[in-house]
Amino acid sequence: MELNRKWDEDRFWQKLILPEEDRRRLYPWMPWTGSYRWFRSANVVDLWRHRSSAEKARICAVLLRKEWPA
Repeated sequence: MELNRKWDEDRFWQKLILPEEDRRRLYPWMPWTGSYRWFRSANVVDLWRHRSSAEKARICAVLLRKEWPA
């Protein structure tokens, strides 16, 4: 059920937003702002799924500007 909802949500955004390959070709002067993006290429891997929980916590702490022990 959750997987279907995620798939439907992705399909919705993909109708509104150009794939990254086209966006970079058509608008090379516009940098990516951190918003939703998708790739038509099948060889793109979501690295977030392959990170350890400690690495995810470190990334979130940095993004939220919290102190992180060295």
